[in-house]
Amino acid sequence: MPSSLTTNLSELSAGIVDAGISAAAIQLAVLLKDPDYLRYPSRHASPLVPHDVINLGTMESAIELTTRLLNLCQQFIDRQ
Repeated sequence: MPSSLTTNLSELSAGIVDAGISAAAIQLAVLLKDPDYLRYPSRHASPLVPHDVINLGTMESAIELTTRLLNLCQQFIDRQ
C-alpha cells in the first residue's frame, strides 16, 4: 500500500486492482497537472494562483472526474 502521507493520486491508486479507479485517478492527475499546487499554492514560486490556471472547463471536468472517482471507490468498497 502507498504511504498515507502522499497526495499523489497515481500512487494512492497503485495498490487497487480496478481499471476504472486507476483510469479516473490518472485522468484527474493529468487534467490538474500539479494537484499539490492547487492545494498549497503558497509552496510554489510561480506568480500564478490556482484561479489563474484553472478555467471553467477544467473546473467542470475536475468535478465530473472527482465525482466519478468517488463513485468508483464506493463501488469498490461495497464489493469487498
